Amino acid sequence: MARSLLMSLLVRQHLALKEKFRARYPHSWLVWEAGVWNVPESSEQNHGATRLPTSDLRDCLPPGDAMCFELTPGRDALMIGRASHNAFVINDATVSREHLLLRARPDGGWTVEALSQGGPAMLGGQLLPPGEPRPLESGMHLQLGDVRLTFHDAESFHQRMGHTAALVMAQMRGSPNSPA
Repeated sequence: MARSLLMSLLVRQHLALKEKFRARYPHSWLVWEAGVWNVPESSEQNHGATRLPTSDLRDCLPPGDAMCFELTPGRDALMIGRASHNAFVINDATVSREHLLLRARPDGGWTVEALSQGGPAMLGGQLLPPGEPRPLESGMHLQLGDVRLTFHDAESFHQRMGHTAALVMAQMRGSPNSPA
């Protein structure tokens, strides 16, 4: 089963693990950017109720959160869509039941392909023609209806987590209720 985690949880792990974070999460990621989203109730991977374990971090995370999908190589394909049988379920009415297909490349990179039965998809602002796989590069944005996804290789994901963790720590230091 493909793993999906809230960005706030990953940021806390980045703060705790520091450089060991890279070893724990050595893969590429697809980030469902902050917005209105629901985690399916029946999902075993439901992390929607995740709460921070310590009170000193409770209120410092930025408003909104993002869902992060771990892209681990070794599977033929990872399907993305609204239907529950997809590797990554995006519970949004503007996303098709089966919308995109991701495939790992032998060089460790990934490709994305719009499915013919899916709705339109954009990659970097360009329409993604069904049945024509395109390589994904770090920082590329996918748009499926109202949903925006960002692709990160392992290094750019680690950098994003480090940047977000630094913002959280700066926000904590500036909070009037934070310990001095």
